Amino acid sequence: MKRLLTAVLATAALALAGCSSSASESDGPVDLSTVTIKVGDQAGIQQALLEASGVLQDAPYKVEWAQFPAAAPVLEALRGRAVDIGVAGDAPTLTALSSTDDIKIVAATRVPQQYGLSIVVPKDSPIRSVADLKGKTVSPTTQGSVGHYLLLQALKEAGLTDKDVTVSFLQPVDAAAAMSSGAIDAWSTWDPYTAVAEQEQGARVLRGPEGLAPGLTFLDANADALSDAGRKQALQDFVARYGQAVQWAADHPAENAAIYTKLTQRPAAVADLMSQRANRSLVPLDRALVGEIQTVADNYEAYGVLRKKVEVSEAVQDLSPATAQ
Repeated sequence: MKRLLTAVLATAALALAGCSSSASESDGPVDLSTVTIKVGDQAGIQQALLEASGVLQDAPYKVEWAQFPAAAPVLEALRGRAVDIGVAGDAPTLTALSSTDDIKIVAATRVPQQYGLSIVVPKDSPIRSVADLKGKTVSPTTQGSVGHYLLLQALKEAGLTDKDVTVSFLQPVDAAAAMSSGAIDAWSTWDPYTAVAEQEQGARVLRGPEGLAPGLTFLDANADALSDAGRKQALQDFVARYGQAVQWAADHPAENAAIYTKLTQRPAAVADLMSQRANRSLVPLDRALVGEIQTVADNYEAYGVLRKKVEVSEAVQDLSPATAQ
């Protein structure tokens, strides 16, 4: 990974100087000191990661961060051109793609522990299996989220459907309060919300994502940014630096957690748990991965969540290090 990223950054340096890359030849040399890219983040996680790793310190362009509570508003901001690039899970990205052509998947990471993606219940809950959710009220957080996908997959595994439970779509803060008060019986969500529920409420994991969700997270960009020569070159470089950052986090989990705690003011125990579960790496957006994403899209369409069929291959514009030009 380190050798690859070194080679990529060398290639990026040539591109930025307007030398040999095909992107530079087609788009022309750009003064990246005049370029600003706006990055959509969720709960400060990516900003903490990139600041902790220091990978943006010598970036030739400016980065502005915008924070959102979940993937859905990140994707809406992408669609509305309020941000140029943002991080979102596979399920919410596919939900967005079913209603717009203005968003492209530009890079992918795989998260073995999937950011704590889980269905959780209160510590004293009598619910012991997904089958026990029949007749209960569950929040899958926001509609079309990875939490929603996990819930639908888990219900199917247990021989149930969403018609067998009462589904309550709630923003994370509202869902946390609802579970604490007993207004909902279970919550399907992800870190930092899972970590907070576990550490502060003693929540218990009912079902994790193993075998149900692929653990893919995307860097998504809007088509307007990709059609702009300066921002496109900056985004290519940003993706390469993001790859460096995730490798740094894998090598320095304690330092990464400490920076996250300082930046977000969340308890150290929450940050430590998140750090353990968040290690990931950039993966190629190759045919096999596109096929894997297509399976998620087809499942989501079958569940009636997507507005129309999504052809994943048409929504990919790969800027990841192995292919960025």
